Amino acid sequence: MSARDPGLAFTDGALQFEAWSDKLWDPMGRDVVQAAVIRPGEKVLDACCGTGAATIPAALAVGADGSVDGVDLSTGLLRMAAANLSERSILNTTLTEADVTEWRGHRTFDAVLCSYSMFFFADMEAGVEHLASMLRPGGRLVTSTWVEGALEPFAGLILAAAIKERPRLAGVVPLPNQNMARVNSAEKLSSWLTDRGLEHVSVSTHPLTLSVDADMAWALVVGSGWRTLLPRDPEAIARVRRDFMASVGPQVQMNSDALIGIGSIPA
Repeated sequence: MSARDPGLAFTDGALQFEAWSDKLWDPMGRDVVQAAVIRPGEKVLDACCGTGAATIPAALAVGADGSVDGVDLSTGLLRMAAANLSERSILNTTLTEADVTEWRGHRTFDAVLCSYSMFFFADMEAGVEHLASMLRPGGRLVTSTWVEGALEPFAGLILAAAIKERPRLAGVVPLPNQNMARVNSAEKLSSWLTDRGLEHVSVSTHPLTLSVDADMAWALVVGSGWRTLLPRDPEAIARVRRDFMASVGPQVQMNSDALIGIGSIPA
C-alpha cells in the first residue's frame, strides 16, 4: 500500500472531519479532558489537536492563568480549530502546525493530551515517550484509543470497497491498525503505558454506539484516516463510494467504544 501523508489526508477531509464533531469527536474530547483532571492555571499540550475537541474544554478548564498548546499536522484542521477558539473568545491557546513527535515547546507541561491519534505515529512507542518527556515531574499523560471491535462495521466495509479498486490492499494491515491492535483492551493499554515509564496508570472504558446513515458514514471515511485507503482517480473514488454506501444501507449502528488511559511521570 502506498504511503499517504496523514496531515494532508486530514486537511483534504477537514470539512467531513468537522461534520462528526458533535456526534463523536467533541464528546470524546470532553471525556479526555475530564479524565485529565485539569486545574486552573495549568499548562496543557493537546497533541494532534484536530479542530479542538479537547483543546477547547482544556482551555476553559485552565482559565486565564493557564495555557494550552495545540499541535497538529493538518493545516485544514488547525484553521477550523482557530475558528472554533475565536468563536468562543478563547485567548489562552496557541496553535502550531507541526509533527508533534518531533516538536518541543518552550515549556514543560502539567498535562499532555493525545486523543485518538497516537496510533498514527510512525513509531508509537517513541512518539508517546517523546510526549511524556515534555511533562513536568508528576505531570499526567492522557491518551485515548479504540476498543477491539470499535469502528465496525465501517472499518471492514470501507476496506472491502477499496480493495476492489486497489487490489494490493488485500491482506495488508495498515500501520495504524497494527498500532491499535497493541492497545485495544484495558489490560493491553495499561501495560503499554506502564512500559513507557508512567506511574499510577489507570484505564477506563467509554461505551458508545452511534446510529449512522450512509451519507454520514461516507463523511467519516473521507474525514478520517480511512481516506488514505482511497484511490486517487476521482472516478474510482466514486465507485468506492457507491459500493461502500450500498453495503452500509440506510442506517447502521456503529460501535464507537473507546479507552482512555492516564499515567504520570515520576515526581
